[in-house]
Amino acid sequence: MKTAITCGWRSMKEQFYILILLFIYRLFWGYFLYRFVRSAVEPVLLRYPDADAGGSLLGRLLYYIEGQQALGADPDVRRWLLLLLGLSILRLLLSPFIRAGLLHELHQERKGERGLFFFPGMKRLGLPVFIFSVTEWLLAALPLYLLLPDMYNLLLSGVLDYTLLIKLVPYVLVWLLYLYAVRLMLLYMQFGYTGGTGVFTSLGVLVRVLPKAIAVSLLLGSGGLLMLMLNGICGLFFPGMPALLLRQMSPLPTTLLRMWGIASQYHLWRSKTFPQ
Repeated sequence: MKTAITCGWRSMKEQFYILILLFIYRLFWGYFLYRFVRSAVEPVLLRYPDADAGGSLLGRLLYYIEGQQALGADPDVRRWLLLLLGLSILRLLLSPFIRAGLLHELHQERKGERGLFFFPGMKRLGLPVFIFSVTEWLLAALPLYLLLPDMYNLLLSGVLDYTLLIKLVPYVLVWLLYLYAVRLMLLYMQFGYTGGTGVFTSLGVLVRVLPKAIAVSLLLGSGGLLMLMLNGICGLFFPGMPALLLRQMSPLPTTLLRMWGIASQYHLWRSKTFPQ
């Protein structure tokens, strides 16, 4: 595991320009979300009834009823939601092509090549990786068909009693564990497909390195969780400019950790597929 993480870091240094490009990309996305919250979400939150005021239960009910009516009738609300939905779908569609460029860089590095292979990789491997991503999205949504009815009832009940929302935690945890397993399997399958060794062979490799793969995910994933906690703490105790600056800079370390994680998993796969 230590060797894979070290080799992943070396690969990161070779692909530093990708990190800068993705940081700028996520910086613009973060700026859009900030403008969206300032323009569309903040005015709505300011209308939320004061919990200390009398009749807060009735006020909350009226607030939610007004919100439901606005979703269906207010053109400004629908315009903002459609804009957010459209840009979210665009970002979702771009993600597989970004991963394709990164995988192509890793394969070229394995072959001893040096150069800028990110954009050629997006063009060459983008469609196959996109198909893997669509498969991931479908598999991720599959258990929600069974879980959503119970979760929906709990969400409706939680409007009046927030303590009922705690019952949602087991559902969310089970779904997140399932999603992690699907993503890890499909990631190794992408290694095999883009590397020409076969998807099922790569699944066999994953079985052999599974404890190390999980350990790498936990180690590097904890860094992303730490950044999320720092953002939350800073937003809670230091609102304003400090929280905004931290939020705008956080894509750099989180993107680095995500790329480092993919590169480390790749080197785990490589150690069993192309042993030196």
